[in-house]
Amino acid sequence: MNTETLPTLSDLISGTREISSPPLIYNRLHEAINHPRTSVGDIARIISEDPGLTTRVLKLANSPLYGSRQVDSINRAITLIGTKEIRDISLCVSMICSFSTIPKEFFCLHNHWRHSIACGVLAKNIAIFLREPSAERFFVAGILHDIGQVVLCAAIPQIVENIISISDSENITLNEIENRELGYDHAFFGAELLKSWNIPLNIHELVRFHHCPSQSNSHCRDATIVHLSDIIAQVFGYGSNAEKRVARLDNEAFEELDLSFDQCEMIISQSEQQIDDIIAILMVEL
Repeated sequence: MNTETLPTLSDLISGTREISSPPLIYNRLHEAINHPRTSVGDIARIISEDPGLTTRVLKLANSPLYGSRQVDSINRAITLIGTKEIRDISLCVSMICSFSTIPKEFFCLHNHWRHSIACGVLAKNIAIFLREPSAERFFVAGILHDIGQVVLCAAIPQIVENIISISDSENITLNEIENRELGYDHAFFGAELLKSWNIPLNIHELVRFHHCPSQSNSHCRDATIVHLSDIIAQVFGYGSNAEKRVARLDNEAFEELDLSFDQCEMIISQSEQQIDDIIAILMVEL
């Protein structure tokens, strides 16, 4: 591959703003949440302006992921899920409904988001089992962990198609080929993209290190949860179409979780129906 024709990372970040940028409603929610006089009602009114987001938020609040409670209003859904969490979920929903221009010949969005949602549900459930604070951020980080992959497909489709082809022919994981050909992988690119959108550190850092959590100095344990969830989702058939190989488990980081394989099996069993339910809710239009 001719590296002289490759755009730099900064050029890609700035050049993809029209392809992928936080939706208006996300920015409005972000501003409202950071305003000291904002009420739950104010947040609810912003969400209610988007019928698709409203429907998904209500369905999520009533899903097994949140205890299958009887939630009949956006106000109650916000109270249950949390204001910052609702803001981040709105970003996930908008991303899932975007990128319709990606060539279907080599990248299937349906498979991509199916894998990402499975990763998010598993990550949240592992975090709950381990009694991690703010478990909702793991759901968001799981859904967005491969956002760099889908944005790269939209921004430089021919280059990505070539990278996928090389990965297949050499039987090497996609992120290894990306690092070799681009100088960075989709995890790093995705994290830099999220950082440019002012997504919190405790989310974009998990995205950055989801293939190599032991390299994270400040969020190793959290990134390991997303890393493990990514691998489980692949093993159990919620695979991303671009990556045909199961990623290597970071054994050093996994051991730090002190999570047995029996406990993993229990979490997987509890997550299976939730994954199918959340896929049905968030991917209704795909």
